[in-house]
Amino acid sequence: MNIITKICALALLGAWQLSANAATQENVYDFANNNLNLEVATPADWEDPTKGVISGQELRQGDVVLTAVDGAKTNRMWRTNAGVTYLQVGGKITITADEGRAITGITFEVQNYKFFLEAQAGNGELDAINYVWSGNSTAITFDNENAANEWNTQSLLLKMTVVTDDANDNTYTPDAATYVEVGSIAEFNALEVGTLAKLALNNAQVNGVDWSAAFVEDATAAVEFDGLNLDLQRGDILNGYIYVKRGQFYYDEDPDDDVAGRERPQATNDALTSADTYTKTSGNELQPTLFTMTELLNDANFSKLVALNSVAISKDGRFYVAEADGEQVRVNDMLGYLPLGFEIPENGEICNITGIFSWNGLAYQIYLTSVETATAVTGINVDNNDNEAPVFDIMGRQMHGTLPAGIYIKNGHKFIVR
Repeated sequence: MNIITKICALALLGAWQLSANAATQENVYDFANNNLNLEVATPADWEDPTKGVISGQELRQGDVVLTAVDGAKTNRMWRTNAGVTYLQVGGKITITADEGRAITGITFEVQNYKFFLEAQAGNGELDAINYVWSGNSTAITFDNENAANEWNTQSLLLKMTVVTDDANDNTYTPDAATYVEVGSIAEFNALEVGTLAKLALNNAQVNGVDWSAAFVEDATAAVEFDGLNLDLQRGDILNGYIYVKRGQFYYDEDPDDDVAGRERPQATNDALTSADTYTKTSGNELQPTLFTMTELLNDANFSKLVALNSVAISKDGRFYVAEADGEQVRVNDMLGYLPLGFEIPENGEICNITGIFSWNGLAYQIYLTSVETATAVTGINVDNNDNEAPVFDIMGRQMHGTLPAGIYIKNGHKFIVR
């Protein structure tokens, strides 16, 4: 489905303290209509990676200049077979105002929700949900590297409107009073997307990190900290509070498909986001929550550190899957926490696993943090009248008689009954 989203930047500027100036000017980069007469690549040019690339050029509109640097993917003008033209951003783009001018707002029109840019420099704030940047800066850089690396995808820009004004001493300082105070991650996840929040951190544990995100959990729920640049590490415990914005990450392009609206709750960067508002203790042993497979497969468990016992791990084509109770979840070592050289089982071995629960756009998945292979035993009978050590299930209950299938503990050792 071809969906074009248009949002007006000026509607969001009220969140900032700015004095109006009659010298305001709009500078429009209309990529859809190619108002800069740029070279445009088409599917016929797929094997020519240089066709339509804008990196290395200075693209002027009014009193601003757009420059681009390629990253994991190129920055390229592209026209689809359906005739839709847009700028594919796979690296970085920078918008610079002329001397004496300042950029105060940028509105993006986006193709098929494909907007993954992160604001890397500039005094202001990017609302990645509504595709609007607001601030006061002589230059601003947007980076698509995380999306290109993690999801192999680019941002698709149909139009970019850059609002400028005379440069002055005005600064954009968000008012802390506009932030909603929430006492837990569960309360934060319940907020509407785009809400500014002062999130209380009460013994919140960092379950894991990758290059752009940290998965943080308290006693109520878990959330993905996205792009906050806080230097968090797995095992950190956080106490205090943090200013963030309620964000989310949609994965599907078509709102009519079966999983439309599925999203990972995120806490995204805000102008007041800082590591100075909380304390951090490091090196803690993390405690996962034990689930059955049926209990686990629920969006409410995203970003939690979870444990599954007695699951069969196999390889289904390119993907590893853990299966139990007739249901399955994909597993991988994307975060790199498994020991160097460890090979994930692929032939139906029975294992106990821990990891961070998530969604990759196609299926539920677990980023593994540990895999323990269990020994399979068949036909064990426990006789209460002999002198053998007692047998317990994983909940600590002593078992009697013939054991049903499951994981048990005897003499301090786990074993599997199939």
